[in-house]
Amino acid sequence: MAISQFFEKIDRYYQKNLKEYEFSEEYSDISFNTFLYLRKINSLGNPTMSELAKAMEVSKPSASNMVSKMTEKGLVETGASPKDGRVCLLGLTDKGKKVIEIENGADMKFFEKIREILDEEELEVLERIFEKIAAGLEGEKHDR
Repeated sequence: MAISQFFEKIDRYYQKNLKEYEFSEEYSDISFNTFLYLRKINSLGNPTMSELAKAMEVSKPSASNMVSKMTEKGLVETGASPKDGRVCLLGLTDKGKKVIEIENGADMKFFEKIREILDEEELEVLERIFEKIAAGLEGEKHDR
């Protein structure tokens, strides 16, 4: 079986998990890129637009455009910093938090299934393979 077919099977399983975790029509228009931004905002905890842009490795106008789209969808809210009213902070709305919660639930179920399928040694090999792939995708050199 070609590697692309393996990825398709894995994606189908993951998408099935998302559907089981209440991923209803309300969330059907949320793109993968939106997920990435929501995750980053969540992990940064009320970042500024500049902090988000830097963390996402995009320009500030690009981050601002995405935040506007997410705000329109009711996923993100903006507010003035209590320390400096001129600074705008980003946060997730309840709907944005729900998207993260749904995705995290699907992720956990997916990883639990992988742990059921593979033994400890296979999991270690898989981890090293993914580390190598991630390093290569980020343009880093990786020792063989």
